[in-house]
Amino acid sequence: MSRTLGIVVLFLFPIALFSQDILFEERFTDGQMQNEWLPGFNGNSMDVESFLTNPSGDGWVGKLGNHISGGNVGATHATPVFSDFYLEAQVYVPVDEGVYFGIEFRLDTAGLSSGYQFVARFTPGGMVTPRLRFRVRPTENPGMPSVLRDWDATEIPGGIPTASGWHKLAVKVQGHRFWFYYDDQELPGSPLMDFTFLDGTIGGYVWDSSNPMLNLYIDDILVYSDKPLGISDPPSAADSPALLGVYPSPVHDAATAIFEMPTASHVSVELLNLLGQRVGVIAAGDVPAGRQEVSWNRPSVPRGMYILRLTSEAGISARPVLLD
Repeated sequence: MSRTLGIVVLFLFPIALFSQDILFEERFTDGQMQNEWLPGFNGNSMDVESFLTNPSGDGWVGKLGNHISGGNVGATHATPVFSDFYLEAQVYVPVDEGVYFGIEFRLDTAGLSSGYQFVARFTPGGMVTPRLRFRVRPTENPGMPSVLRDWDATEIPGGIPTASGWHKLAVKVQGHRFWFYYDDQELPGSPLMDFTFLDGTIGGYVWDSSNPMLNLYIDDILVYSDKPLGISDPPSAADSPALLGVYPSPVHDAATAIFEMPTASHVSVELLNLLGQRVGVIAAGDVPAGRQEVSWNRPSVPRGMYILRLTSEAGISARPVLLD
């Protein structure tokens, strides 16, 4: 039974059933591309190159450079448009060069392409710490991405790699919810929620602000209608607390946060900016196990993306929230 801290709002979510059909695949077998790949806004596009130690063992991978842009960004995209799907790709992530290597999805390719990114940086040093990152390039200013979630060494299975190598990056998308996977392990905090893009195509992405000869190597790009068997599922409510959603979104005035507790616990729900600084306390108190709802009023802070964080004796859960 749900206990409410504030006004109770009940939401019923339809359960969608999906098969696991392959909607798109690119394996670069025999040195050929099976699909059309178009250049991003900077002119770089997908090529095929021999790579003897690639994950599939066929010796061929996709290659995306950043040289046409004179350094900085390299981007390429396919043509089919997808809405709900599971996307995975093998990405070679070095530990001695580059800032971000990864995949893009729900891309709007008109003009300066915009959409979502799931990228990795494992090179130590510099102003950008090693991490995995989920971010959005908004249509109005795609050159200024907004961070939706970071995973640091403490949250990445196996920690930050110390040697360059291949890693599977994957995302499952259903409506406004996003689950992220690294080497077939689900990352904490899923599902995340964002309302910026509802559909779009997929692509590859590489970025470095100083190296004009950087390459992304990518292989076995697959789009399924749903998450394939064998990929780890999220922890159940019996294992850890979970922030399930914030409604309405974006938050204009009042909102309701819904969360689930594995056990009775003292909890605090706080609003953080993207620097991790607390800008408001939504609720604090003792709650029982089960689904809880807390109603709150929008604090007097600038419009933009923030993080709602639930802290309890049973663990921590966080998700992005957009304030309008």
